[in-house]
Amino acid sequence: MYEIIYTANLRGDLELMPRLYTFIKALRSRDELPGRPYDTRDDSRFLLLDLGDSCAPEVWHCAVTGGRSALIVLDAMGYHAARVNLDAAAHDRLRANLLAMALVDDDHPWQENAILLTSNGRGDLLGRPYALHIVLSPAAETRLDGGTLSLAAVKAGQVGVVQVSNEPALIHHTVYDLPPTALPDPTITAAVDFVLSEARQLQRKP
Repeated sequence: MYEIIYTANLRGDLELMPRLYTFIKALRSRDELPGRPYDTRDDSRFLLLDLGDSCAPEVWHCAVTGGRSALIVLDAMGYHAARVNLDAAAHDRLRANLLAMALVDDDHPWQENAILLTSNGRGDLLGRPYALHIVLSPAAETRLDGGTLSLAAVKAGQVGVVQVSNEPALIHHTVYDLPPTALPDPTITAAVDFVLSEARQLQRKP
């Protein structure tokens, strides 16, 4: 069983992320799922993913960090992978930050055991077997076709939830809106403050 929670189009809104993290934790515990519509077996493989546009060039901290600021916060939130559009220097700097999160683009697919993540749907280029191929580019709808899972686009403040059986077969997919009652998580708030402080130091450099 594969359980996937995903976001997209955050576009540098770091203030949103502590509340988003609270909601994601609630979704994982099913506190926010009306009727608990799908199975919660303990052997589920969980993935937290971002489909891209986590930063935007017009946002000051994205500009001064080369798009790294939001990705560092996503890493602190426990994301397994994010689709990125970084130049080689920014990519190397993030790797130097010892990120646990995989950075996925056309040149960097990610595979762990039977799960493959790509940004372009070209799972055939890797040459290794996989059971489930997840494409991190947003799609018009969530669908599973021949072992390849496409995920419907979501807006900032929305969270997609998908469950796929081991066969694989699509069991459940829903997009939830972040509720106004979601409070900011203090740990992620601290991570945001740290990232903004580092960005301000970069901004002050001549």
